[in-house]
Amino acid sequence: MSAAGTPRSVPRAAEICRQGRPSSTVHLLCTGSAEVFRQDADGIRTILARRRPGQLIGEMSAVDGSPASATVRTLSASVFLVLPAARFVELCHARPGITWTVLRTAVARLRDSDDQRQQYRLDVRKRTILCLLSIAEDARSEDTHSRVPVTLTQQQLADMVPASLPSVTRILEDLRDVGALHTGRGRMVIETDRLRSLVRPGS
Repeated sequence: MSAAGTPRSVPRAAEICRQGRPSSTVHLLCTGSAEVFRQDADGIRTILARRRPGQLIGEMSAVDGSPASATVRTLSASVFLVLPAARFVELCHARPGITWTVLRTAVARLRDSDDQRQQYRLDVRKRTILCLLSIAEDARSEDTHSRVPVTLTQQQLADMVPASLPSVTRILEDLRDVGALHTGRGRMVIETDRLRSLVRPGS
């Protein structure tokens, strides 16, 4: 893929693909981060996922030729490896290892989607806590242990839950009071052990 693609540096808030528009490229995120979201006819935005280094963007459109199902926008200055969709398909035919990676990714995202649908039956507080735990798991490194710092605004979290901003803000205040979360301007430190204790049966 490195030989077939072209490195591309993009700034924060750059749009990589847009919901409903055809996509002719596949992006492999090398450094930085991006968010995936959908927006309905009323302009209400729901964040579906975050992408981190090593993950693909646009591979599903390359496979079936459909328009992008969501918009992807960078959360920080990022570097991508960009491949024409047709070249990506050629590589999938020629290199079974790439095809297997794409299949594993598709299965993982399907499982995530199933988990999200199940979580919609929970109350907003539990959805918020589970969302924070998922974000922390993605951002965890070897030296973070149970305290995981993330770059995240309250509005972004509300879009991911999804729930209204006032509801999520009240829940975050409660989580701060019990020492499960620390917040700053556009940043949070998630105390994962404490958060997990709040969603255990009987808590």
